[in-house]
Amino acid sequence: MPRPTNLRTLDLLDAAPDDTAPRAGADRTRVAVAAVTGVAAGGRIVSVSVLGSAPIALPGVPSTWTGVRTANVLLDPDTGRPIYVLGPAPDPSGRIPYTAPGAADATTTTPRTTVITPAWSGTYRAGRGWDQWNPTRYGGRSDLYQGATGASGRLTGLADYGDAIPALAPTAITEATLTLTGNNPDQSTFTAVVRAAARTPDGPALTGAATTAALTGAATIQVDVTELAAGLMDGAGLALAGDDYGAVLGAGASMSIGITYITEA
Repeated sequence: MPRPTNLRTLDLLDAAPDDTAPRAGADRTRVAVAAVTGVAAGGRIVSVSVLGSAPIALPGVPSTWTGVRTANVLLDPDTGRPIYVLGPAPDPSGRIPYTAPGAADATTTTPRTTVITPAWSGTYRAGRGWDQWNPTRYGGRSDLYQGATGASGRLTGLADYGDAIPALAPTAITEATLTLTGNNPDQSTFTAVVRAAARTPDGPALTGAATTAALTGAATIQVDVTELAAGLMDGAGLALAGDDYGAVLGAGASMSIGITYITEA
C-alpha cells in the first residue's frame, strides 16, 4: 500500500524550480543561425527570421545587439520550432537577403530583376544648401560629392529614386548592385561611403548601415548594397556620405541600382 503523503499537489507545484534557459548542446537540441530583425526589452527579447520566415519574437540571453545581423537560435528538437535566442552569431561572409515583415506568409514568384535610376540627384553643402558646389563643372548640378576640400565645407550627395522601388511591392530584395562612375578623370582615389538616406531641406537624413568602395578618377565600379535593402524598400535614396573628398556622376548609369527581388504572385 502506498505510503500517504501530506504534500498537496499545489504545494508540489509551488516548490517546482523556475525554468532555466535552454542550453546549446543539451540533449536532442538543435541550433540554427537566424537573421536579427529587431531587439526589445534591453536585449532580452529578440525578433529573428529563420530561413526567411516572418519575424518571430523570442526570449533570449541579454546581449549587446548593436550592429549584430545574425543570432544563434535554439530549436525544439521535435518540432523544429524556434524557442530561444542563445546570443549573437559570427557575422556571415555572404549577404543576408532582407525580407519584409510578414513576407513569409505571401505567395511568391520567381525572383525578378530590374534597374532603377535616380529621379533626382544632387549635393548638399553644409551651411549653404542644395546644389551649391560645382553646379556647372564636370557632370553639373546632378553630381554627388562627399567630404570636404578647401572652403567647401561638408558635402553630402544624394540620389533620390522616388517611389520606384516601393512601387514594385517587393517582399524581399535578394541582391542590389549600385553602379558608380567618377565625375573627374583627374580625381585621386577616394573611399565612397554609401548609406540609405532621405532628402530634407537640411541635407540627407542618413539611416542604417554603410557600404564602402574605392573609386579612382572617372572609373566605373559596381558596389554590392544589398545590406541597404531595408531602406530602399521603404523608399529611401542613397547618399554619398564619406569623409574623403570625391564625387560621382548622378546621370547615365551612375547611381543606378540593379535589384533582384521577390514579390507576391
